[in-house]
Amino acid sequence: MLMKNGLRLSATLFLCLLVSSVRGADEIEWEPQANMDKQLFPSLIIATATMRPVEENDQAETPDPYMLGDRFGHVGVSVKAPVANAQVTVTIKENELMSETTWSGELPEAGKNYAIAPKVNYKFDRLRKVTQQVPMNVAFELDVEGEFAGQKTETLQVRSINDCPFAVSNAEETLDDENTPAGSSEMGWMFAAYVNENHPLLDKILQEALETKIVSGFRVTPHEHDETVKQVFAIWSALQKRGLQYSSTTTTPGSSETVLSQYVRFLDQSLASTQANCVDGSVLFASILRKISIEPFLVTIPGHMYVGFYLGAGKSQFVGLETTILGLPDAADEKKPGEPAPLTVLREKLDAAIRARRDWKTFAKALQTGTEDLAKNKEKIEAADPNYQWIDLAEARKDGIMPISYSADK
Repeated sequence: MLMKNGLRLSATLFLCLLVSSVRGADEIEWEPQANMDKQLFPSLIIATATMRPVEENDQAETPDPYMLGDRFGHVGVSVKAPVANAQVTVTIKENELMSETTWSGELPEAGKNYAIAPKVNYKFDRLRKVTQQVPMNVAFELDVEGEFAGQKTETLQVRSINDCPFAVSNAEETLDDENTPAGSSEMGWMFAAYVNENHPLLDKILQEALETKIVSGFRVTPHEHDETVKQVFAIWSALQKRGLQYSSTTTTPGSSETVLSQYVRFLDQSLASTQANCVDGSVLFASILRKISIEPFLVTIPGHMYVGFYLGAGKSQFVGLETTILGLPDAADEKKPGEPAPLTVLREKLDAAIRARRDWKTFAKALQTGTEDLAKNKEKIEAADPNYQWIDLAEARKDGIMPISYSADK
C-alpha cells in the first residue's frame, strides 16, 4: 500500500538528510546536524514516538555502518574519526523540549565520517503545547578518547503542533525508488496523526446526530450499505446544523522549499471556529467514522484531500465524501448515472421532506463528487503515484501512526 511505501521512504530520507561533509574544528572535525531543513515538527515526533517505520526485508534493516545511534533521529552530529576504534561520547544538552541525552560508542575506521544521532529524550507534554513557530538552540558536546572536544550549537525552527509535514525533498540526494521522484519522499501518512477517534467531543457530536432522528443508533451494518450511508448522513446533518462550513485557509507560516507542510486544525478547533478546509474536514469525518466502527481512508490528490469510507468488512466496496460541500447553500439532489448504489437506495427510502432539505442535498452531492473522483483517479492511485495517495486509517494505526492527543490547555 502507499502508506507503507511512504513510511519506508521517509525513514530512508531521514538517514540521507543527516549525512553531510564535516568542516574543520581544531583537531577533531565535527559539526551539529539536523534534518527536515533544520526544523523540528512536534507532530511528527509525537505521532511516530512508539514506532519505527521499517518493513520486513527493507533495505533500512541493514544498518549503514557510518550511521550510529537512532537511525530515525532528527538531530545529531557528524564526526570524522581521528583514529581507528575511537571512543566517542555525544551529548545533547537539556533545553525547553529535550532532556539531556547521551550516546557513547566506537568509531571503527580512522578518517571516516560518522553520523551520530542520540535517541533524544523528548518532553512530549511540552511538544504538544507548541502552538506557534519559535526558534530554539540545541547545544551539543563531544568527547573523544576521554578528551573534551568542545560544544557547538544548532538553531532549529520549532514548528506548531498544527503543522503537518507531508513531503520532503533534498536536491543533493536521489532516492532509488520507483515510487518516488528523484530527491523527494511523500509523507501523506502523517495526516493520520490528526485523526483522533478518542477525542472527548465525539460523543457530543454523535448525540447531536441521533437528535436529528435520521437514525436511532450507530451500529455496524456490513450487508446493508444504505444503512451505513444513512448513519454517515446523520453525522453530516449534525455538523451542518452546527454551522460548520468550508474555509480555504491553508497558509502555513515558515514554509520551506525542502519540507512541505500544511496547517491542520484539530477536531475541537474546527468545531469551535465552524471552519474547515479540505484537510480539516477530512480528518474530522475520519475521526467520527472510526469512533462508530466505519473504517475511513483519506485521499490526497494535487492540492486537495477528501475522505472516503468502506461499506463492508472486506473493503472491496467504498465511497468518497467531498467534505468541502458541507454547508453549501445551493446544492441540488440530482440522481446521476453511476452514482453509488447505496445512495440511490437510501434516496428512495427517505421521506420526501428529508430529501427536500439542504443537509440531504449537500450530502448527496458530496457522496457523488467524492466517489466520482475516486473512479477518475483509480489508475493513478493503484499505480502508487506519490501525488495520489490512499491513506487507510486502520493500516496507519497498525503501522504505528498514533493520534495526537486532545489538549484542553491551548
